Amino acid sequence: MNNTDATASYSALSDRQLIASLIELATQKYTLADNFLLTNNLSYFLFNATENIPMTYTYPLTSIEIMENLFKTEVDFSKEAARRIEEYIQRPLKKTDYLVLAEAVIAANYQLNINAHEQEKFIQLIHCLLSQITANLQLPRSYLFVEAARLVRHLKFLSLRILKNKYDTADSDNDLYFYVAEHYSKEFHTANQMRVFITENFDFDLSNDEISYLAMHFRELGRQYKEKKELLSNI
Repeated sequence: MNNTDATASYSALSDRQLIASLIELATQKYTLADNFLLTNNLSYFLFNATENIPMTYTYPLTSIEIMENLFKTEVDFSKEAARRIEEYIQRPLKKTDYLVLAEAVIAANYQLNINAHEQEKFIQLIHCLLSQITANLQLPRSYLFVEAARLVRHLKFLSLRILKNKYDTADSDNDLYFYVAEHYSKEFHTANQMRVFITENFDFDLSNDEISYLAMHFRELGRQYKEKKELLSNI
């Protein structure tokens, strides 16, 4: 083995050792899923970083906001992993390269095909659903992340089910559905607009129970927001 072969062999071994340490970090400290996708996506990111291949895209602020709020574990891991990679390659990455890594980690953790850009579709769908809520109910987006964390998490996993075509097979409570339609008409309309959007764009139909659940959450969220505004106006 000549010096070039020896150097290449050592480099490959070192790369594998770094990837192994990053996987340990991901699974032990951040409790992320340990699977082939994680190994593959980390390896691809490291290759691009080592070869100084540009990785940074222009991320919309809405996408960054969703990643930072709804995928905090993946983002926090990616920031720490990026620092370790910088130490390993002995030069800094671009400031937002951690977002590229975060997307790859999200793809791995949720079993999404990064080559088909499924993680981008996932984040974009969450964004579209949030936008419909903020527009129709006239609620600030930041308010949803802070005061409606449970609903926003529900939207995240609903989006995942839509992308993976996992339908709710349980029988719906139609009495509740018709009650909500009659008494919560504004919120019911918002939920149904989301239903139409999802059906037209993803060929996926929300169940009546899903519509009832969303409408009732919208009702409570609007009530709380109105109370907070009135309280602040009286101070």
